[in-house]
Amino acid sequence: MSGGNFSALSGLTSRVAEKLREASGLYVLVTHYDADGLASASIIARLLMKLDRDFVIRVVDQLDELSLQSLPRGDFYVFTDLGSSSIESIAKMGFTPAIVLDHHEPLRGQVKVEDTWEVNPHLVGINGGREISASGLAYLVAKHLNLVDHDMAYLAVTGAVGDRQDSAPNGLVGPNKLIVEEAMSKGWISSSSGLRLYGVPRYPLVKSLMYTVDPLLPGLTYDEAACQRFLEVTGIPAKKADGSPMTYGDLRPEEKSRLATALIKHLLAKGINPQAVDSLFGFTYEFLFEAESSPLRYAHEYAQLLNACGRLKRHGVGLAIGLGDRERALSQAEAISLEYRRRLAQYLSLIRNDPSYIRLLNNIQVLKLSGLVDDRVLGAVSSIVLSSYMCDVSRPLVSLTTSSHGRIKVSVRVHESLSRRGVDIGPLVKEAAEKVGGSGGGHAVAAGAIIPEEGCDVFLKLLDETMGLRLARGG
Repeated sequence: MSGGNFSALSGLTSRVAEKLREASGLYVLVTHYDADGLASASIIARLLMKLDRDFVIRVVDQLDELSLQSLPRGDFYVFTDLGSSSIESIAKMGFTPAIVLDHHEPLRGQVKVEDTWEVNPHLVGINGGREISASGLAYLVAKHLNLVDHDMAYLAVTGAVGDRQDSAPNGLVGPNKLIVEEAMSKGWISSSSGLRLYGVPRYPLVKSLMYTVDPLLPGLTYDEAACQRFLEVTGIPAKKADGSPMTYGDLRPEEKSRLATALIKHLLAKGINPQAVDSLFGFTYEFLFEAESSPLRYAHEYAQLLNACGRLKRHGVGLAIGLGDRERALSQAEAISLEYRRRLAQYLSLIRNDPSYIRLLNNIQVLKLSGLVDDRVLGAVSSIVLSSYMCDVSRPLVSLTTSSHGRIKVSVRVHESLSRRGVDIGPLVKEAAEKVGGSGGGHAVAAGAIIPEEGCDVFLKLLDETMGLRLARGG
């Protein structure tokens, strides 16, 4: 990312920050249900609280005619983690004046609308799929008003991690990295590299192993007895001398190395691709103002907690945490997160043990989960199936499940190797969805759509054909 690009992005966020401060009346915040959506809305809500403004928050699956019709009326509208492909619809239905903070690919050829101000990194040459999420954009808006605090920094990093923007070898990059560096300079955040099991280094080792689902640990995930045996064979005690559970943080350096080696051997023996094994390692971002015993202490756990709340349709709990509730809401969120991980492990185990769930077409592969996976959980399952190499990573993975009103929810994931060849799946999904009377879009490596059930076969055929043409042209 060039300094000039960041300067241009800063100019966009500065402009909308002033619009946000100048407005009055009732603000309506509209956001997506995933971790980045909940985190970005929480930052803007915190900002409005500091400005002593009244607001309401609405969480939606996507912006389409039905969801727009359901929105309450207000005096000023803020859309976070969505909206760039719906600006004309937003204005047409009277939801102005408005600002849009979105990091998904904007709609090409869209007409600029009066009283609507868009901040999207793609507009200034910054990759919104890798370098900054909606939470980071919301953080930059707050920064321009000199109202940033450590909670906003935590939410910005959490949103980026929730959108898997930390998958680069050096962790977060671009504007995300600048946000982390600023927070580190203020003593709010620290980072380190190493194993990224669930709850490391806070959880007991046995629990860390059994709760890790991304990547899936075949033979260990959700099998406590197997995890205990694994540690015994590895020569690492599950308990300390005083009888308390052993945590990753309690291990000596040589024990950490031994555990990492044993996990690598275990996954390779289970047939996991070596590249998927690499996802066990990476950067961990620690939030130093959160209690050491809190599940919000580390960005990955915080993100999983928000994702669980949003995907199990308990987004009110996730927003309460984003706004500072560290008592009742946090306790509820931990229970929701446990249920979410249990469901993920169940779904992934079924898919891994039954290859018939995945059907190969010419240029794409289809994972049919209708009647099995909830539409809000579909994207997470699809991402883990691809990142764990449980399918053919040389083709896009198109996952399907039933949604509401007789519609099909579609989640498409593309491996980075295809992205490096120039494949951008977002526009392809959008075009195919619209041709069958649906809507969709997204990033180069992750996209989604809602389509009518009767148009499903045609949608898959169109996507398969256009993907073939794109590959034939070399991306």
